[in-house]
Amino acid sequence: MARNSPQTDRIVMLTELLASDPKTGRSLADIARHLGVAKATCYPMVVALAESGWLVRHPVRKTYQLGPALVPIGQAASRATDVVDLARSVMHELADTSELACLGFIRSGADLVVAEVVQPISGRSGTLGLRVGDKVLMAPPLGAALAAWYGQDQLDEWLQLGTKALSTETDFLQAEYEPILDTVRERGFAVECLWQQDRSISDAVAELRTPGVGGQRAALALREARRLLSADVAVGTIDPNAHYQLLSVNATAFDQDTSPALILCLVDAPSSVTGERITELGVLVREAAERVTTLMHGRSPNPLTSEDRAT
Repeated sequence: MARNSPQTDRIVMLTELLASDPKTGRSLADIARHLGVAKATCYPMVVALAESGWLVRHPVRKTYQLGPALVPIGQAASRATDVVDLARSVMHELADTSELACLGFIRSGADLVVAEVVQPISGRSGTLGLRVGDKVLMAPPLGAALAAWYGQDQLDEWLQLGTKALSTETDFLQAEYEPILDTVRERGFAVECLWQQDRSISDAVAELRTPGVGGQRAALALREARRLLSADVAVGTIDPNAHYQLLSVNATAFDQDTSPALILCLVDAPSSVTGERITELGVLVREAAERVTTLMHGRSPNPLTSEDRAT
């Protein structure tokens, strides 16, 4: 796992501070207080960001605001999340029908980033403590809806991340997940459930998250909360008569070159549900992902078996 970078954390926290109230500039003293450092420590960073155009300094009040150089960056980010705009109406319909919160994730390196959260019209539902912008490490036991479509190299990387996250052996994870991934490809959706955990993931995230601070701090909280998960969170065969504590049921929408573009998730059922109900929710999510794929003029990849990946 990469080391934390205090300087990077400060840039993220500074950007979030100024973005929270873009019309109100902040003095160097305000910024230093928010970052928890001395003015002399953050001054070189603020000056460098101002010189690059990321910040502008008011000539009279000596306060700092977000600068014009961030505009094209924001526009590029907006284009990258166009898929969310296409999917939003589908997500609302899915949330209303299921009466569960619907989350949309996009990939960012080894992480999944929450790009949208939609609540059902019937009332607010749990979101596992997740907010827009939060990042979740895409490693076992999470991410089967994506890993099911990986080639062997990507699959190996996913499993290796899982050995660290779950403190287990790669051979064990491979034997555990190969039949599950085959099942995910066949039925078109993945299921993740809690089994013997005494605390909910959303409670853990709420406890670990630093109040009022998102970005890197939130990602760290979520990574810590993963310790409550075990390898059997991902569910292969679903017993229609059994009861499950549903963590997530999710499916992937694909772009024009069959690459995963958006993961739609129904999350955090307030009480246990039957396997029959989970299958019903899975079909709803799969059909919603197929609709988003169609809206993007995308194509679903042909199902890959374990043998296909090895050739």
